[in-house]
Amino acid sequence: MAVVSSTISQIQSAAAAAQQPATKADPTALGKDDFLKLLTAQLQQQDPTQPMDNTAFVAQLAQFSSLEQMSNVNTTLTQMLTSQGTALETTAAGMVGKTAVFTTDQVELTPGTPATINANLSAAATNVNVIIQDSSGSTVRTIGVGALPSGLNHLTWDGNDNSGNPMPADTYTVQVLAQDLSGNSVPLTQSGSARITGMTISNGTPSFLAGGQTLQLSDISELDE
Repeated sequence: MAVVSSTISQIQSAAAAAQQPATKADPTALGKDDFLKLLTAQLQQQDPTQPMDNTAFVAQLAQFSSLEQMSNVNTTLTQMLTSQGTALETTAAGMVGKTAVFTTDQVELTPGTPATINANLSAAATNVNVIIQDSSGSTVRTIGVGALPSGLNHLTWDGNDNSGNPMPADTYTVQVLAQDLSGNSVPLTQSGSARITGMTISNGTPSFLAGGQTLQLSDISELDE
């Protein structure tokens, strides 16, 4: 499987940047235009016989210059965040159509097509069982797999129940139980794979539709071209 980790990293970086709120102007604060108007009015209303102190005038001009620079910086940051958001949408949209590998204990069954269950074992197991439950929580199939080596193992469910009857299309919950030679439980992680068919962005965070499930970016570990 071709891993496209750089794509996931790019989206994570863009999402983090897009979630940073731009500095919003305080409606009660004075802007640089208001400051300039006040400075002009002050000059117009000063007593010609007692003009403004030069030091105070220079200090106000310096404050005005600093205010203008801060305003320009804020505008630049806003433009950068907008650009980051656009980059996020473009990169995330590029994941649509690819096959994602993601952590899950569910499997989508299509009648006539065997379902694949991935189990990554931390150590070799001598006894592995797969328990499959329907949406109501009832166990429809128990599969005795036997021994499995450590690492990633691909398990297959033919889609039938314990009586050999085909199960309808639905999302099923899968529990993989593994034990070593001493009967101790072997830690494992379950994952699934499905093609990404859609994408949405909410509050700067992308979500992906794959295999009837809504995935967050953190759920996806690999992408297959």
